Amino acid sequence: MEFKVDFDPERIEKLKLLEENGFEPYGGKYDVDKHTVEIRESFDSLENSKVRIAGRVMGKRDHGKLKFLDLSDERGSIQIYIHENSLGKRPFELLAYIDAGDIIGVEGKVVKTKTGEISVDAENITLLSKSLLPLPPKWYGLEDTEKRYRRRYLDFIINTESREKIRKGSLMVSKIRQILERKGFVEVVVPTLQSISGGGNAKPFVTHYNALDRDLYLKIASELYLKRMLVGGFEKVFDISKDFRNEGMDTRHNPEFMMLELYQAYGDIGTMLEISEELIKETIFSANHTYKVQFGDRELDFSKFQIKTMEDAVKEVTGLKSESEIIKAANNINPKVSSYGEAVNELFENKVSDNIVQPTFITRFPIEVSPLAKKIQEDKRFVYRFELYVAGIEIVNAFSELNDPIDQISRFNTEAERKQRGIDETQEFDRDFVEALGYGMPPAGGLGIGIDRLQMLGTNSKSIKEIIAFPQLRTLDEE
Repeated sequence: MEFKVDFDPERIEKLKLLEENGFEPYGGKYDVDKHTVEIRESFDSLENSKVRIAGRVMGKRDHGKLKFLDLSDERGSIQIYIHENSLGKRPFELLAYIDAGDIIGVEGKVVKTKTGEISVDAENITLLSKSLLPLPPKWYGLEDTEKRYRRRYLDFIINTESREKIRKGSLMVSKIRQILERKGFVEVVVPTLQSISGGGNAKPFVTHYNALDRDLYLKIASELYLKRMLVGGFEKVFDISKDFRNEGMDTRHNPEFMMLELYQAYGDIGTMLEISEELIKETIFSANHTYKVQFGDRELDFSKFQIKTMEDAVKEVTGLKSESEIIKAANNINPKVSSYGEAVNELFENKVSDNIVQPTFITRFPIEVSPLAKKIQEDKRFVYRFELYVAGIEIVNAFSELNDPIDQISRFNTEAERKQRGIDETQEFDRDFVEALGYGMPPAGGLGIGIDRLQMLGTNSKSIKEIIAFPQLRTLDEE
């Protein structure tokens, strides 16, 4: 089969003419010493200085012997001022073959035009990559969201805001690593292909490993491997990597997503609450230089955090008081609910969580939905666990970790019973992990942070697709 792409005929003709006239259409290394944002921010010190910049031509205007190009690089754009007398005949001839979309290098002086526009007065222009397809109109990149995601590179070319969200997201991940490394945490790489799908309540992706002739699961969580590290003598460990869950897609969910998981020996849920607050606050600040950020039509204040138990949050919103009232109300939503803990969780998920706006830690989770967390001895229906909610979005999940192997076996058995009742998202029994606990795991606190969701809040993105460079999409015939 012969592969073919329908490139623009006029640009193909220009490509031929470039080669015939001795111009190289696809250049090599180009030494860049400034970016457009630096020139704008430091104009006073750079005026009349020579700079070398590179980027994509976004517009071209012709005024006889004066020509103007709009040049865009990673962080911004600038006008290129071109006069035949300063540019020279040969580079000036090259301009006839340059189109919007081409990537060029420019050497020249930093100036301000008569209209006050900061520009680079070009003394030399080098063609670095000839574009063979025309750029779409600007509205394409701004409004047609489906095409933006399917041709993400076009979205990044046209929308500086889209590029900035990815850059900010990267800064946030870097900040997390800096904080954890400063605290003495060791980054660990855990297996992506796992023989048992454990560490979280989720439906896994299944794949087949030909060399071993057996099915394996894509990782749904790093938890059970990081806890093995605690058994092995490590005291502070973390992993930042992709998890894969074979579930639905919406504005908050993508089947592959970035997670931070960390565990600290000799810590507990209180330790995790302190670490969570610091990580969330400082990553938000690193991207925005303020703790107060806009998210849609709301202002979120990450300088302070509230704390509520799940029971109190449910009673506050629903007005229900007694256990029987709560169980009855939960059964109206889900007839499979059979215990008070399951009822509290059902009402929280359906009536409460979406309405939490400011950063709020929800504590005291039911044991039925927390098979890897320590029981609260005063009320064993609940465990030492919290989740952080902001703008209705769950960001953090943390435990005082269960390190009793006998209790862990009992929890896995409860999970099996729940699965028989038709509850799909249950933990699979992991014999090797329980055996590891049998050798002794120190008391510990652990947490997981949804990096993608945190980046949504830090970049004012209403959809998780905005901060994933290449999100999963349905095929065209499914839409």
